[in-house]
Amino acid sequence: MIETAHFPTVQGPIEVAPNSLSAEKTGARRYRVDAGQIDFCFPVYAVRKGYDLTMPAGLTPDLGLRRSGGSGDLRQGNLTQILRYVRDHGASSRHDIARGCGLGISTMTDLIGELRGRRIVKELDPIRRPGAGRPTRPIDFDGEPWCVLGVRVDLDGFQFAAATLAGRELWRHTVAANLRRAEPNAAFDALDGQLRSQVAQLPDDKHLIAVEIGVPGYIAGDRATVGWSESPDWQHYPLSAKVRTTLNDLGIEGAHVGVTNDSQLAALHAVRAELRLGPEVIAAYFGGLRSLGSGLIIGGEIFRGAGGGAGDFAHLNVDPSGPACTCGRNGCLQSLIGPQSLLTVGDLLPADEAARLVDQRPEEAIRRIVEAIDEGQAAMLQVLKRSGAALGDAIDDVIAVINPHTVVLGGYLGALSAHLRTSIDERIAHRLAIPAFAETKVAAVEQDVSRVVGGAVLAARDACFYDPLTLTRPV
Repeated sequence: MIETAHFPTVQGPIEVAPNSLSAEKTGARRYRVDAGQIDFCFPVYAVRKGYDLTMPAGLTPDLGLRRSGGSGDLRQGNLTQILRYVRDHGASSRHDIARGCGLGISTMTDLIGELRGRRIVKELDPIRRPGAGRPTRPIDFDGEPWCVLGVRVDLDGFQFAAATLAGRELWRHTVAANLRRAEPNAAFDALDGQLRSQVAQLPDDKHLIAVEIGVPGYIAGDRATVGWSESPDWQHYPLSAKVRTTLNDLGIEGAHVGVTNDSQLAALHAVRAELRLGPEVIAAYFGGLRSLGSGLIIGGEIFRGAGGGAGDFAHLNVDPSGPACTCGRNGCLQSLIGPQSLLTVGDLLPADEAARLVDQRPEEAIRRIVEAIDEGQAAMLQVLKRSGAALGDAIDDVIAVINPHTVVLGGYLGALSAHLRTSIDERIAHRLAIPAFAETKVAAVEQDVSRVVGGAVLAARDACFYDPLTLTRPV
């Protein structure tokens, strides 16, 4: 069944683009019609010469939390466009922002005034652009009154990072806690206590407006519920609602609280903060610490899919006859190239010792794998070649299905990337020989980066850019 969307019309005469009316009703390049008499079933670009025409919003894409359904939605969308442009391009002139966002100058002036009144953006000192006339005052982020908090929940504790809306880091803390298979409420009580301690550190001139929490596990499509996590043992757990209750108890009302898979946040940080890939880039991420994690970034944002699980490349079924995977199947990529598998099949440790080392001291586990490779140990080199081929096959499939600009290797795969590249390149060579895929790059990022909590800060800031009218106020 095809649903027809009827868009609201603009009252008064407008200009209609070519081919928007049937051939019987058109005889010249553009025609003036009475828009009030037309029930549009298609988008029309409307322009009044000499005026900035604001159309009432029809069906709009989901650009984040929305509170209204009319012109407020359109204004919110325009503000979001401006904030994303500055986020992606840095300090920019009004002219460049208007052109990049498709907005008129008078509309831009009004919108920038709104954002300046809330201290989200500010004007910089005048500069003279080459070949331009009068000096221009670039627009950049201010955001000093507003604070966001990124949180990572992991087996062995929490990481917190606070930053202003502009991204200036205020503090970063790591707190030890044993959350292995922790009971749902016991795990939340531990988080609740630490969250209260972090909020107590907020300076009096900072207002917390967004919190993003990275969790190891699957997150529901609502970005609020933990669908499944083994450690902590959260299943269908309303984490966002419970954290919001804590914030309300602390006198912080109306703040955004989002929940995201930790590997997706790591992917966001690797693409935007480390590699600084452009805003139009599509990137697939493979990384992790104790196990293989992954994520998909499209247009500078996490692509979550219909139910929140998009980019789960770690469980691509590479070899159905392969070893058992923690997900219950056989031959997933994780079972072939996870740290525990490399330690065991590479004859470095028995299975139980490998599992214990990866769980308790994952950095030590990766160091031992790298040392064995550098020493040329035959068993490790052999398993690395097989595992690299499996990873190459998975990357080849991802390139075929998604056609990304970049495939990123992070976490422990970043540490092993120099030793994996030959096998990967061999497996994807035929794919990259096809013109449509020839420009795909494979890049590696360093292992020792707090990628998840850094990505949580980026996601918390993004939430504010998508809902500035609700999360901030004039100051």
